[in-house]
Amino acid sequence: TQYSTDKPFMIQSRIEGVAFHVVGDAYVDFFCFLDDGGWPENGGDSRLEEPVKTYAGGSSTNTATHLRALQRNFTDHSPRVYLHTVLNPEDHYGQLLLTHASDHGFPIINCRKKSEGLSTGHCIAIVSGGERSFMTHQGCVGHFKAEDLNVQEIVNTATDVHFHIAGFYNIPGFWNHQLEHKLKELRSTTTNLTISLVTQHDATKEWDGGFDSLLPFLDFAIMNDLEARNIVRRGQGNKATTTVQVVEDEIENWANYFGSVSPRTYIIVTRGEHGAVAFKGKQIVATQSTVAVKPVDPTGAGDAFTAGFIHGIWAWRASSNRTTEEDDADPWPIAAIIQGLRWGCAVGRAAVLIRGASVPPHPEQIEKFRKSLPCH
Repeated sequence: TQYSTDKPFMIQSRIEGVAFHVVGDAYVDFFCFLDDGGWPENGGDSRLEEPVKTYAGGSSTNTATHLRALQRNFTDHSPRVYLHTVLNPEDHYGQLLLTHASDHGFPIINCRKKSEGLSTGHCIAIVSGGERSFMTHQGCVGHFKAEDLNVQEIVNTATDVHFHIAGFYNIPGFWNHQLEHKLKELRSTTTNLTISLVTQHDATKEWDGGFDSLLPFLDFAIMNDLEARNIVRRGQGNKATTTVQVVEDEIENWANYFGSVSPRTYIIVTRGEHGAVAFKGKQIVATQSTVAVKPVDPTGAGDAFTAGFIHGIWAWRASSNRTTEEDDADPWPIAAIIQGLRWGCAVGRAAVLIRGASVPPHPEQIEKFRKSLPCH
């Protein structure tokens, strides 16, 4: 959906010379909304008051869609957004994804090998009582490998490149040093590179895949509190506590763990109705509260937050008066992180009031939340 072209909330400084490359899983989602707050009964029949709805989905599709909408509605220059994923362009699901990308103004770079006679990935999403659950057929996504990415094609698109991996744990072909090798290649090819990654849920429950060795190659790692909790517990030998930890103690534990693995990487943890927190080098550097709302559909809220965060840090970069020397010394100071958290929380809050994970909120709703967020 396109909104007003006069861009009433436009960032006055231009974001020029940067291209956003979003890499990851793409699915077609079939949404079933159970408005009574219950879940399907085993052997029963749940009535749906609304028809089953079909949306483009997957972490990478959602993130690219929200990011492109933010650039269109909040900047006076619209940077390029590219989606790198895998799909079968000959089946109905693949055609739906291609149409969605075209409608929202970004190209899909299909990394699928021609010899693979696989279906485009798709899933059933059940939404009830503010929660959601999925049943997924990965199809092509299950065969997506880091080696399928064309580094030269990526770095040649702009002076600055923001490379975002959406849904690390959804793509086994990125695990166990495979993505790490590709990021090394990217880093060796260009210095004007920012890399972010969203972990997503690990269906294997192992929470590994070589994530710790990958972390030092990232500028930003974004995850929710459940994902952070599981990654840290795995890293500490699965030592789950027998009592509920005090929130402040748990966050400090996360900061200590991730800071010891990669002191240079910003870790961003979303905490639902409690907002988000950022830490680096064992230090909590920023927190952001959010606005309480009753979610209509929480699906894709993390992807919306991520798009808002990425937009926010680059909006800060566009409006700052820093010198090249300052950027070389610290390209992403705490002021940028604070702005990223505010945009992320605003977009994430607005997104849960809309059904469908790849439906951008209206810019007026985002701006309303952004202005009402508490400052820290």
